Amino acid sequence: MRTPGLLFLLAALASVAPVVSSAADLARGRQIFETNCASCHGAAGKPDLQSPVVQALAVKPANFSDPLFNSREPASHWQIVIAHGGPALGFSELMPAFGEALGDEGVKDVLAYSRTLAGAHDYPDGGMNLFLSLRTKKAFPEDEWVWKVRHTDKDGPNQWRNTLEYEWRIGTRWQGVLEASHIIDGSRDRFDVVEPGFKYVLHHDASAGRIVTLGGNLGVPLRSDRDWEVLPYIAYGKVLNEQWTLQTSARLKMSLEDFDHSSAEFAGTLHWTHTISPRAVFPGIEVVAEAPFERGPGVSAVQVSVLPQMRIGLSKRGHVALNLGVELPVNDSYRYDWRGYAYLIWDIADGGFFEGW
Repeated sequence: MRTPGLLFLLAALASVAPVVSSAADLARGRQIFETNCASCHGAAGKPDLQSPVVQALAVKPANFSDPLFNSREPASHWQIVIAHGGPALGFSELMPAFGEALGDEGVKDVLAYSRTLAGAHDYPDGGMNLFLSLRTKKAFPEDEWVWKVRHTDKDGPNQWRNTLEYEWRIGTRWQGVLEASHIIDGSRDRFDVVEPGFKYVLHHDASAGRIVTLGGNLGVPLRSDRDWEVLPYIAYGKVLNEQWTLQTSARLKMSLEDFDHSSAEFAGTLHWTHTISPRAVFPGIEVVAEAPFERGPGVSAVQVSVLPQMRIGLSKRGHVALNLGVELPVNDSYRYDWRGYAYLIWDIADGGFFEGW
């Protein structure tokens, strides 16, 4: 398939509706919760810290009435814990497995009821917390650290780029971000740029499996030959069905010193989500098209590259993960021969780096 055809396919897939499972029985879910869960988690989903049962536990039970906690992760992670017990995702061994006693329908019912205990809120649902891509901007707000390594193989000195990124959630829809980059180019190594930024969720709909986010960064140069930049973007995430997710983004890289150095970037990533277990390998394919504002001789109007990649869940709960990939230019191959990427991701909201292994 030609690259334009692949880009068209990624865009067309955005209109595909997610697979909708049969509705859960919330009344039965409530009965199951009150019978099996309320003694630890509380009848309303909030543990009673004065309860002898709770005080006898080595860890504090989850508070389902907290809307941030209740919405942060996909329901599939809760499903694993309910069915297989806490140790399945590296949580407390005191959380028993209910899969055999409740069956698939019972697990689904009590899971659905548990998700209602936070009441009405405006936090985006964790089901739209899709995998981080190599270049497509992510729509879901996070609390995490990401260490990004990029190797560029090209004519002349090859280049290594290291970026450390910290992301933190603010309120229901906001996220702050701070990135710092360092490059090694041949015999030279130097700090390159610092990028403070933000992300704001414009729209989220869990039933439709979609999320839309507006964000941006300010590129503050740390060397004299680098321009100040403003980098606004809009990002879209879509759960196509139980097997596939799609993410797309459009971004401007606007130089504040020389507008001709600016460009527009369009990216899209398709991931195969073939299992609900976060400790697995999830292949993906990404396409990036960048349009430079200034074109010299032999420069294409749109520079296209393809990035096969894979997300590897390292910890049981997937909160420590690795994303590996390679970027191959489809045209204007004078830019580089290839680029290799490695992202180490730590979702700090799900526990310490060495927890859950």
